Amino acid sequence: MDRLDTLRRQRGSANDRLADTVRTTGWIHQTSLLAGRLLAQTALSNAPTTTDGLHAVALLRRLAEATTQAAGHAADTISALAHGDTSASEHLLGQAKDALARTPVAVQDVGAALLRHDGFLYAQERAARDQTVTGSAAVKVSEAQRKGLAVFARGDAVVRTSYSGVREVAMPLGVHLRATTIDALVDKKLVDLTVLQGPTERYSARLTSSGVRTLLEARPVPSLPTAVPAPITARAGAPRPAGARR
Repeated sequence: MDRLDTLRRQRGSANDRLADTVRTTGWIHQTSLLAGRLLAQTALSNAPTTTDGLHAVALLRRLAEATTQAAGHAADTISALAHGDTSASEHLLGQAKDALARTPVAVQDVGAALLRHDGFLYAQERAARDQTVTGSAAVKVSEAQRKGLAVFARGDAVVRTSYSGVREVAMPLGVHLRATTIDALVDKKLVDLTVLQGPTERYSARLTSSGVRTLLEARPVPSLPTAVPAPITARAGAPRPAGARR
């Protein structure tokens, strides 16, 4: 995104801008290939066996589409500059940026969804070997609480108390759970917090038997993939590069 902003702010002739545009286009193209490869690998894995895994696949599909659109616009930018049309190149760079607008958030959402997918599989494995899970009662939880259970299910999460006195997830990195969600899971005795040694107030978080049973029996609320802008059609009267794809 920063590279595209830099290109749009560049001044000079079309030839002066062409080299940087080619490099940026190559980067976007490689990103598009990576997104497509990750989509294929995830779709062929066990991800589609859980709701959160399916959500990750849907997000990756949208990411692959968005990066492909951006790569196409960037390629058209090179064509415009090759014909000396700097006005059209700026317009096309704007379209490429718009196509990538929500991708950073979507990437984080993919990681979170796959983490919850793994957590659900861990819970299934624990239930298969731990008889106390079978005898435990499931508790009604909200969707946010279900997601929290899936995050904690692997048993490697760490919760800390922030300077403002509220609980937050320290590990895994990039996980965002509301303090009220963590508190509710602890209050419902679905999650156990064990104090860890150290200078700060940190706890290891692990599902109780009831927490495992609740996670496995909870009915997930289907999530809509993070919105990724659709390709922008050329406006009437907008500059069009010579030789652009039709």
